[in-house]
Amino acid sequence: MSASHQSAHILLLGPVQFVPARGTAVRPGAPGPQAVLAALALRAGSLVTTDELIDGLYHDDPPSSARRVVVNYVHRLRTRIDRADPGAGAAGERASAVIGTTDDGYVLRLPEESVDALRFGVLTARARRRARDGDPAAAAAALEEALGMWRGPALAGLPGPAAEDHRRALTEQRASAVEHRLELLLECGRSAELVPDILRALEAYPYRERLHGALMLALYRSGRGAEALLAFEDARRVLADELGIDAGPALRELHAAILAEDQAFLGAPSPAGEAVPAGAGPVRPDVREPSTPAQLPPAPYDFTGRQEQMSALVPALTGGAEHAAAVITGMGGVGKTTLALRTAHTVAAAYPDGQLYANLRGPDGAPCDPAGVLTGFLAALGVPHERFPASLADRSALFRTLLSRRAVLVVLDNATSVAQVEPLLPGAARCAVLITARALAAMPATLTVPLVGLGPEDAVELIGKVAGARRVDEEPEAVAALAAACGHLPLALRAAGARLAARPAWSVATLLERVSDQARLLGELRVGELTVEAVFELSTSQLPPRQARAFMALSIPHYAEFDVKGAAAVLDLPEQDAETVLEALVDAVLLETRAPGRYHFHDLVGAYARAKARAELTERERRAVVRRAADYICASVVAAVRASQPLAGPLTADIHPRRSAGADVGTGREAMLWMRSALPTVVAVVEQAAASGDADAVALAVDTVTLVPCFEDIVPLGSFAQAATALVPAAVEHCGGDIAGTAYYAAGVVLQKHSSPDSLHRSRAHLLKVLEIFGDAPAPGGGPRPFLLALFTLAMLAHLELQFGNYAAARAYAERSVAVAEVSGDRELVARRRTLLLQIEVEDPDRRMDLARIGAQCRELSGVFTRSEDEKWLIRMLMTEAESVLRGGGHAEAARLYRRVLERARHSGHARNETECLFRLSEALLATGDAEGALGTARDALAGARLAQEPLLTAHGHQALGEALRAVREEAEAAAHLARAEELYRALRGPSGPPEA
Repeated sequence: MSASHQSAHILLLGPVQFVPARGTAVRPGAPGPQAVLAALALRAGSLVTTDELIDGLYHDDPPSSARRVVVNYVHRLRTRIDRADPGAGAAGERASAVIGTTDDGYVLRLPEESVDALRFGVLTARARRRARDGDPAAAAAALEEALGMWRGPALAGLPGPAAEDHRRALTEQRASAVEHRLELLLECGRSAELVPDILRALEAYPYRERLHGALMLALYRSGRGAEALLAFEDARRVLADELGIDAGPALRELHAAILAEDQAFLGAPSPAGEAVPAGAGPVRPDVREPSTPAQLPPAPYDFTGRQEQMSALVPALTGGAEHAAAVITGMGGVGKTTLALRTAHTVAAAYPDGQLYANLRGPDGAPCDPAGVLTGFLAALGVPHERFPASLADRSALFRTLLSRRAVLVVLDNATSVAQVEPLLPGAARCAVLITARALAAMPATLTVPLVGLGPEDAVELIGKVAGARRVDEEPEAVAALAAACGHLPLALRAAGARLAARPAWSVATLLERVSDQARLLGELRVGELTVEAVFELSTSQLPPRQARAFMALSIPHYAEFDVKGAAAVLDLPEQDAETVLEALVDAVLLETRAPGRYHFHDLVGAYARAKARAELTERERRAVVRRAADYICASVVAAVRASQPLAGPLTADIHPRRSAGADVGTGREAMLWMRSALPTVVAVVEQAAASGDADAVALAVDTVTLVPCFEDIVPLGSFAQAATALVPAAVEHCGGDIAGTAYYAAGVVLQKHSSPDSLHRSRAHLLKVLEIFGDAPAPGGGPRPFLLALFTLAMLAHLELQFGNYAAARAYAERSVAVAEVSGDRELVARRRTLLLQIEVEDPDRRMDLARIGAQCRELSGVFTRSEDEKWLIRMLMTEAESVLRGGGHAEAARLYRRVLERARHSGHARNETECLFRLSEALLATGDAEGALGTARDALAGARLAQEPLLTAHGHQALGEALRAVREEAEAAAHLARAEELYRALRGPSGPPEA
């Protein structure tokens, strides 16, 4: 801390003020900045996060600009601080010396004694210690100093829920301090002089029975017994008229003692009117002598894991912090109650005056009335039923009074709101509260522990504890898979374990098969009458209709994760409204978020939401959701193509009309990476669209898959095989025409990259169907779709025939593709088609032009691609040139060329081309005699092929590695790789072998 600020102070016990080391006190700006300063001051020296400041400034619905507002308020505070203390040093250093910034929020760098509200707490705690030590005079002096700091209502005029909470707490502490000071002075024998002070206190706090008792005792000890009896009648009338209650036992006992002149109880009045205390001390609370409550339910026998959470919770509740409060949050079934009970039993010894427990949710799922909960607490603390105050506020006040000198742990399970919890919070510093809730964002707490599912090992252990360890030992893999199917959610894990325990004849694999069926999943997860589905229903039943429908709709598209734009498209809402809905579902613990703006369902919550959507939304509504999801995915892929592909214009010119603008995919390389990260979602939505029966959704999905090959360098196209083949009959049935032809093309391209038996034959059949629909030479004027699809189909067929070794057929298709391209007049389009023709010429043993001429044409085309900055096709052309050199016997030169191409491919991120270049470089190095170099390169090639998940590349990789291993005389390993290569080649071509040309 800067030395210039060592004597600066923050005043909160009245209008908020900043008192600099030099100069005069100032009001630190408008109420908003003052509220931020107060929040920082009340936790001086500790981090206050920006989210906590936002929660403190706003009620349930902060504006989207809330974060900027907080930053602006801090800036204004720093400006005020600088102006208030002009001699403190260079601007920019002074303010940051008082208000420091961290990544998460801000820290007020002042000691606690520089904040009057914190100093007040220190002094009142000191008074309690002095009183316990038998020194009432010193205790009263500490309280007098504490009360002298008040200049008016605490945090006067400050807005926001946090200020309201702190103002209420500080006001209660002030009233308690006033009472305690007067009682201490009574113990010191100063009865007569206290009467005016007590009367003034009663004007401010007319309903506090301890003050009425202090007045009665002061009057009696001052020799004014009749007035003491009248004071009792006044107290009884005020309590009856204003609160509807009778005087409590303490006042009635005191009244009876005055009537009987019980000197042992009251202390006899001296001749001078002063009393000699008889050890009675201050007025006793309005209760019987209570027993120690021990209401905690038993700790769960199968408690598993949670070591990290326990290691945080136990010190927070036993580390000596005053007013300790811990909150455990998380979705239904995640194990909040289990963790809370284990924690409570662990720390119970630190609270010798007892433990109170209440489930704040009724059997029907409705929130419990805190007044009813207080009835149970007060009874446990010894209050007779007839003495329960009528109002919630008075019950809460009595509850806090009873705990004021005790150390009690209060466990509040399944809280639904801060408003429900507040009346149940003890005010005493030595008490602590442990709360569980699905969400309780605005609750001030010493520690908040957000709970998620168990880790994989702990999840397996929990199933074993319930079902028996033998099950885990016998079927470890099935148990792990079952735990994953349960989403590692403790309630679901217990349910699965209980079903296995009750069915010893079942294997774990049997139950796993049953829960793998989404339609049966939730029904299988039942523990007695408690089901996972019922737990989720408690959360959704509280949702407003708009959020409930959004919850169901968002679950319908098979999104692995979605952003605000995707959700807005699915829900057909503006983005700001969609974000509001998403955040509300996060607050209800029905959605999860790993990063700002990114959302996903827990697996079981998603299954529940889909089941609910099937039951409550019409088929038309569900189809509309799938259509909007397909629209968004298609628009996003179109955006990625336009941001990263040279042929983006022609490729996307004839795409199905879209409503959505799609995701923010970035440009260039960013768009390519977006496509790779979005791959699982794209595949899932395409499959869903194919099964939807909605013509528009099918058309959008077909366009999506048609564009996906643009990204073959970074995504495994084979992963689209099932979706692409499913689209073909859907497009034929619901769309027909160009869309059906496009679906055949997309499936034909994708199947070339798939490892299923006969995939190349199936690819060829689909591609030939495209030519049947569009013809093999459509004119460009007939529309971009027929022209480009015919052009690309001819190229794909040429590539297929080349893989089969049918060079004549491959050449014929390639020449036709060149001819079709030439009709367009597009030089670059023609150059790309000629690239394939040159590749065929290089590989054909009966080539029709010599290798030198091929190399020259390769260099010519490389110039075209260099000028157009078409890196992908330039790399392919350079590899064909290197291949021509290798076939001509220039092994060393070919290796040098391949290394140049490899460097380009790595720099540009074309992973597929990099992998292909690696196994060709291995072949070249092997030809030069560098077997060790070839071996290392071949291993890299195979690793890259496996990442690409493309079977033909993988086969080439195994072949290259097998030949390199054979060259270094690793015969056994070589044979295994060569056999694997041949196995993959056979699988691709199918049992019938290569088709005839």
